[in-house]
Amino acid sequence: MLISVKEGTQPNCSRIFVMKMRYISYILLTLWCLCPFHVRAQMDVVVADIESGVPVRDVKIYTDSGSVVMTDYRGMAHIDRPFSGATVTHPKYLSTTVLRHELVDTLFLLPKANTLNEVVVWGEARKGIKSMVSSATRDAPLYAPPGGLATFDFFNMFKKKPLNRRARKKNQELLENWDRTYNDPLYVEREQRKAGIKK
Repeated sequence: MLISVKEGTQPNCSRIFVMKMRYISYILLTLWCLCPFHVRAQMDVVVADIESGVPVRDVKIYTDSGSVVMTDYRGMAHIDRPFSGATVTHPKYLSTTVLRHELVDTLFLLPKANTLNEVVVWGEARKGIKSMVSSATRDAPLYAPPGGLATFDFFNMFKKKPLNRRARKKNQELLENWDRTYNDPLYVEREQRKAGIKK
């Protein structure tokens, strides 16, 4: 028995086979595209102390998707469900809330010992503030630089100012008294030369 096939047409079995292969390829392509999203939803995070860098165990991570995970002895936690934000808590550390894109691979926690609670200051009235402002305003000209800031000359600090005779004599006496008191070796040698004593 001969089957006549018109030109440009295929037998039914090959057409069915091609259609099945197309469906299978579409399904495989869809699964292949969805795999990275599933892998991306899973993540490992290490929680460590910000001061020492040592991993912290028994840290609870509450995700907004409803899962709760705890770090092991290595400070590592495995989050297997997708989430957009998480709250990290530990009794000895400040709790913090992070977004998914902020939680890369390591999260550092700040110890509670380094923080202060809220401080509230109560006062009766502003009795001292007005007097402080008025005294600061009154004393401000005493601490102003002479001639104002516009006339400040930086190189004027390095200019050697000549001393008068009385100031030079006083400086010399101070230096000699200092040398005598502490037996400066240079002073002793100079005095010995003056007296004509040789070593």
